[in-house]
Amino acid sequence: MTSSGERTVTEGASGERLDREKRRQLQLERLQMTLNRAYFHVDFYRSRLDALGVVPEDVKTDEDFRGLPFTTSEDLADHYPYGLFAVPLKNVVRLKIATSRDGRPIVVGFTKRDVALWQSLMVRLFQRLGIDDRDIVQVAFNYSLFPGAFTFNHAAEALGATLAPSATVSAKLQLQLMRDFRSTVLAATPSFALHLMDTLDEESAHGRECHDLSLKLMVLGPDPIPEALRDRIRSRLGIPAFGLYGVAEMVEPGLAGECPAFRGFHVAEDHFLAEVVHPVTGQPVGPGSEGELVITTLSAEAYPLIRYRTGDVVAVDTVPCPCGLDTMRLSPVRRRTDHRLSVRGIPVSPQRVDRLLRETDSSLVDFRLVVGTRFGLGDSLEVWVSLGTSAQEGKSSRLERIRSRLRRELGLGVRVLDLPLERLPQEGLTYKTVFREKKEP
Repeated sequence: MTSSGERTVTEGASGERLDREKRRQLQLERLQMTLNRAYFHVDFYRSRLDALGVVPEDVKTDEDFRGLPFTTSEDLADHYPYGLFAVPLKNVVRLKIATSRDGRPIVVGFTKRDVALWQSLMVRLFQRLGIDDRDIVQVAFNYSLFPGAFTFNHAAEALGATLAPSATVSAKLQLQLMRDFRSTVLAATPSFALHLMDTLDEESAHGRECHDLSLKLMVLGPDPIPEALRDRIRSRLGIPAFGLYGVAEMVEPGLAGECPAFRGFHVAEDHFLAEVVHPVTGQPVGPGSEGELVITTLSAEAYPLIRYRTGDVVAVDTVPCPCGLDTMRLSPVRRRTDHRLSVRGIPVSPQRVDRLLRETDSSLVDFRLVVGTRFGLGDSLEVWVSLGTSAQEGKSSRLERIRSRLRRELGLGVRVLDLPLERLPQEGLTYKTVFREKKEP
């Protein structure tokens, strides 16, 4: 007899191997369970369905399902902290803090079964990449910035691999640990992987080569991996870098992940129902066309979400993958509908920066975010402002006040420059944001 956690791991490991017809039937069965759970235990969803004159049993076709309204990040923030929980708080074993697109807090809850399920999904992804009990997995995430990193730890231990959580130690010490422990797998952000490559270049300049590393692959997330960075890792170390995909308001990571064929991110369709819709009309788009990813949880107990708009713009591929799986595959995230960006792994919302700037200096005329990129990754952030006249203080003190506020609120060092309005850049703007690739020395 197995425990409930062991049953969940087994289910998570086998569900994606079902043929499409059986997997679709499993999705429909679990969708009915999710709709009932949400209807009977979450006031928000019950009032929505009641307003439509719909009960869960009425949702029988794709057209019926698409008639249900979307859930948004703002909806989650409006019901902070526990308004969307489908179980009593005493049944919740883990809380996760996220942030809505307008900067408000969100709390996501997990039952013991939820935690076991997310662990099983990560185990599945590890196994797909060939990670097993002979590997030494070095986890180099900042856990406060990316709580999903704990899932890497749990999955490595569940596989029987040796876990080496190295957290936020310096790149030089990370490399020393890799050599001392003979780590075979590195899990980190793309930004930190780039920093490691720079550190290896510095070591090479002093006569030390990287042939003494035992790494066989990297697993990078939660940000997308630019192809230029993959190429650099492959040419420098001779190993592949695989990406994972997750949603902070659900399970992060584990929702989808790459395989050795590098043909996209396989969705865990036995636990999530994925749609891709036009960001404006909300209508479905076909395979190969860009649209916003919408996810419905099929197995979550504590925090079921129905037609949640992730804000990630992707394309979908339903052709069977050379790896043998025929699950839906997502492209890497191409952009965000809310224009959120990442600088050294820290998410930055231009809309939030706009609000902070105007709260800090009411005489502000306009601004631009200038993101310096390296190998396609945000590496630095400058805020160019055009300040209006202020009788109270000089521009230098105003700039310092803005700089301090942004650093405190964003957790990121920002250079702030004052320029005449006509000198603020106009090219390539995405919500007042300009990306400029830095030249390598």
